[in-house]
Amino acid sequence: MKNIARLFLCALALSASFCSRNTPRNTPRNTRNTPYKSNGEPHRVISLVPSLTEITYALGAEDRLVGVTTYCDYPPEVKEKKKVGDFLSPDPERLRLLKPDLILLATPTQAQLARDLKAAGFRVAVFTDPRNLEGVFAQIQALADTLGVSDRGEELVDSLKSELKGIEKDKELSIYIEISEEPLISVGGGSYLTDAFEHIGLVNVFSDLSQGYPVIDPEEVVVRSPEIILLLYPNADRRNVQKRIGWSGIPAISRSVVFDSLPVDELMRPGPRLIRGLQITDSIVRHAF
Repeated sequence: MKNIARLFLCALALSASFCSRNTPRNTPRNTRNTPYKSNGEPHRVISLVPSLTEITYALGAEDRLVGVTTYCDYPPEVKEKKKVGDFLSPDPERLRLLKPDLILLATPTQAQLARDLKAAGFRVAVFTDPRNLEGVFAQIQALADTLGVSDRGEELVDSLKSELKGIEKDKELSIYIEISEEPLISVGGGSYLTDAFEHIGLVNVFSDLSQGYPVIDPEEVVVRSPEIILLLYPNADRRNVQKRIGWSGIPAISRSVVFDSLPVDELMRPGPRLIRGLQITDSIVRHAF
């Protein structure tokens, strides 16, 4: 399970970091966070993205979902939905049997899959990976509009923005975010996480990098000298990080403020649980200072 989860995070990170700078020319249309328009509201929807599955449930439109991926595990009720495979290679036969009138995807990670599904005759709605918090909110509203529940989308976005405002921004602290240890992958300025953490006073030391999830040199972490280290991957162990050669002089290491028990799913999925993830992270971090 550890290896599978890590491979999933790495696939997402590597795809985003490579493609965010150069989107393929033949990427399917409707890759902006705008509603997908068809002749009517979709009633048989398959979601191939965990965050979009969560948003669909938060919008109260889960009755539209006829299929999800094996990675879609929240809310708990989603386990009753038919599974069509993983997020990059769903079973074509299962897709056909479920007769969807719309399949939900995200780009750049699933750009090739979107092209393949369109070529096979499926109707798809492709949403862009958000690069900031406003992008997260825009994606929620776009999905709500696509499903014909625009009012619910507005209510959900307003509620999340209100929760975000309720997080009191304290002293700014520099952070290094790690989402994979082999290879070493962090979070750059092209990810919504950088913007999200800045809203609670945590400033990403790699925010100047344009990629969303860049592979980095361990020595560069030493140079940037973060005050806090956040480990966002399954089974992370801060003791392993604290023992890394050459890292002892990093303030986060010398002061033992390396966090490995954070709400990974809430933070790594740009959906309705993100703000809750920020609240928990803020509470954990501030308690240590």
